[in-house]
Amino acid sequence: MTKKKADLLQIEKVPVLNTDKQTLDEYLKEISSYCYKLHIEIKDFGFSVEDSREFWGYMIKNSSEPQYLLMLYIFANKKELEAEGKNLNDISGESLAGLLTKIEDLKTYINSLKQMTYRDLQIRSIAEYYYMDGLSVKEVVTTLMETKILPGYAVEDVNFDKELTNAHIKRISRYFKSFKDYDVIKTESKE
Repeated sequence: MTKKKADLLQIEKVPVLNTDKQTLDEYLKEISSYCYKLHIEIKDFGFSVEDSREFWGYMIKNSSEPQYLLMLYIFANKKELEAEGKNLNDISGESLAGLLTKIEDLKTYINSLKQMTYRDLQIRSIAEYYYMDGLSVKEVVTTLMETKILPGYAVEDVNFDKELTNAHIKRISRYFKSFKDYDVIKTESKE
């Protein structure tokens, strides 16, 4: 199945520093806000407020996706500078170089996301939440099929499509592998 351009993600570009209108500190606040909005846009698909907060905390602590690493980098530099009575406008050249590298990583990541459809992203996000919760690939597939997020079968239907189920298992397995690549603390599921 080919992806239609209208189905692909439409994500705002990463903000660019405009030195005529903003300080570095203001720009980094804008970047942090952008990263949080990105999280909401690509990860938060209909979770309850409590589940959403839990997922956000998990991603900040465990994910090595660029938006989370960038936010942590900004926060760490801000805290370090505040302890010295300074602000982000006083960031060192080395830290600034690290920051610019992380912003470029984010831009590359955004471009890769734009190859996904909203539907794919929703399925991936929900699978990631269940991964965080410790479910196995098969448990995630079963849950997504039962809730009709993935096309599937009725539990009482003995003639369900095994090929479709196997395709879902392969898809979610690929997602789990990428979660393990990104998640720095949680490296295994129940499988």
